[in-house]
Amino acid sequence: MPFQYPARFSIIDYLNALPLNMAFKDGRYRDRAELVFDFPSQCADNLAAGRADVGLISSIEYQRIPGLVIAPHIAIAGRQEVRSVLILTKKDLRDVRQVALDRFSRSSVALLRILLHRRHGSRPHFISMTPDPNSMLRDADAALIIGDAALAMSPGDYQVIDLATEWYRETQLPFVFAFWAMRPEVPQADIADMLLAAKHYGLEQLPHRIDEIRARWDLPPEEILAYLTTNIHYDLEEKERASLARFYRYAYEARLIDHVEAGRFAESSSS
Repeated sequence: MPFQYPARFSIIDYLNALPLNMAFKDGRYRDRAELVFDFPSQCADNLAAGRADVGLISSIEYQRIPGLVIAPHIAIAGRQEVRSVLILTKKDLRDVRQVALDRFSRSSVALLRILLHRRHGSRPHFISMTPDPNSMLRDADAALIIGDAALAMSPGDYQVIDLATEWYRETQLPFVFAFWAMRPEVPQADIADMLLAAKHYGLEQLPHRIDEIRARWDLPPEEILAYLTTNIHYDLEEKERASLARFYRYAYEARLIDHVEAGRFAESSSS
């Protein structure tokens, strides 16, 4: 039976995803895309359960959901400092015994586990919590904060470690936090072209709509633009693919995944 539009899109409403979802919010694909906004972890669950056809998922989840196809040329990635994936810690990471985790993240959690495993051979106890630095650090030695909560956070007396920076020091590669993935039965080339056009639209719109963006995210305009154009980038090309391969290999070595699935990318007119 031919696929029937609209496709069900599971997406996030964090600032870092704005260039990827702005076109959909603006209704440019209203006849082909039905939107469900959710937390990053839930987007993957929606895709795995068949509640969504397309999802903006944490990169680690690609290894946990069989059969998915990746949309080419699009990611949420950080070249070096990303500013929105942070560890707050009371002590040196080698001495950390309990870490409070933002319960809405999965790739960042995997990245933290990998760095601790590779650098210190440590496996601290992890507890999943709602992201609030004060409550997370009441009992834990360190806390992982992501997304808008990290951008809005005041570090106080804690040491702040940017996980994308640490990955770059380890690999000399950007870190890929998320990308679009789709179920295999959707019209892959059509969806891939739509997603890439939406990305280009969002990036072009950013400088012209900064006041509108500030109404939703109360940050200085220069800080928003720097975050979305310097700290974050939205490409999934050779370096990002190499980084994903390294990330998946390290995740396997740290026993975070059972096997490593090679990336399957949809064909598109830009492939």
